[in-house]
Amino acid sequence: MTTTAAERRREEQDLITRVEGDAPLGAMIRRYWLPALMSEEVAEPDGTPVRVRITGRNMIAFRDTNGELGLVDAACPHRLASLALGRNEEGGIRCIYHGWKFDVRGKCVEMPTEPAGYAFADRIRVGAYKVREAGGIVWAYLGPPELEPPFPAFDWTNQPRNQLAILKFVQNTNFLQAAEGSIDSAHTRFLHRGTVESNEEKTRNALTRDLAPKLEAADTCYGFRYVAIRKPNVDPDKLKTVKMTRYVFPTTAVTSRPIERANPALSQIFVPIDDTHTMHYSIWQTYGGRTIDEERQRRYYHMVPGVDLDPQFRPFATLANWYEQDREAMKNGSWTGIKSLMLQDASCQETMGPIVDHSQERLGTSDVAIIRLRKRMRESVRRFMAGEKPIGLDTPYEYTKLDHIEQIPIPIDDPWQAVQTFPGEYV
Repeated sequence: MTTTAAERRREEQDLITRVEGDAPLGAMIRRYWLPALMSEEVAEPDGTPVRVRITGRNMIAFRDTNGELGLVDAACPHRLASLALGRNEEGGIRCIYHGWKFDVRGKCVEMPTEPAGYAFADRIRVGAYKVREAGGIVWAYLGPPELEPPFPAFDWTNQPRNQLAILKFVQNTNFLQAAEGSIDSAHTRFLHRGTVESNEEKTRNALTRDLAPKLEAADTCYGFRYVAIRKPNVDPDKLKTVKMTRYVFPTTAVTSRPIERANPALSQIFVPIDDTHTMHYSIWQTYGGRTIDEERQRRYYHMVPGVDLDPQFRPFATLANWYEQDREAMKNGSWTGIKSLMLQDASCQETMGPIVDHSQERLGTSDVAIIRLRKRMRESVRRFMAGEKPIGLDTPYEYTKLDHIEQIPIPIDDPWQAVQTFPGEYV
């Protein structure tokens, strides 16, 4: 039966937005190392197990009596009750329903409801996944063990914990929709007006007040990178400012380094919880050995667990209460009336709907990076479906070189690609 143009467009969109079940995108994303939770959430040996959901797969994380981390499927293989209710004790997680107990590797170590000598426990396992801790995050690999890729050792994953600030929250959209906000340079001078750090904002405005950047992009071995090119306030006929963002497949945006050098640099990771929810991680890193006040950072962005976020990291300001938008504040300097910079992004993206209909959008020249991301994501998923390695896993590269590049003026006739590169970066 012949498919219509509308059906083909829907298939193209589903290919790069759907992650649950057997969706190719979800299977592809599970081939990469992904953040599962913050180390601080599972710091206590024999502590409360933590629920984790990635690409529609329900799991629990726990730290056993010896301090070893486990990430296992949430459903007990006996009657499928959730192990999130379980007792974390004496080297394993015990289901409260019938007492079956599993270690961090998924092995059933006790089965008290079955006869001694039956050896049933030797034949029962719960799905368990490879984990490692780096940069204050517990990372997980959910794909086939024999295809495990190199760990993504970004420069910040090796920094001391007191030089990092990590924030996470749930966004009620599909992951691509959330990620697109991180590569949209045109929105920042409108949506976030008056809510960024004042010194950084003043420094940026002193460099350029151009509101209509020209965007250019280039494919790389890890995904793509793009620049927002603006006219500087000084010598606009001789110079141009270049702000670069790298998008590292499948879920990470490495933004430009702040102009105000004392401010930390930001990386963002968008982990698909399921088709219509995303766990947003923001990681700030300092330079020159400076420490960072993580609690201050969380307060500034109104993302403090227990104050702004519930125990599952869902914001209290939601679509249901219209993100607590303050119209009086909008009359007195706030552009949006929404107090959290992160929720300013989320509010716009969530009001598009959980999965925005791409066929109804009218993209412009400022959407070059968004168009490139969708194109590269389709390319990567199709590679994966054809049995090939997806983008970022097919060509070795050094994650440590994917650093934050300063926004700087360069001669107007110089190619932006000359700002910084490394061997093998381009495909």
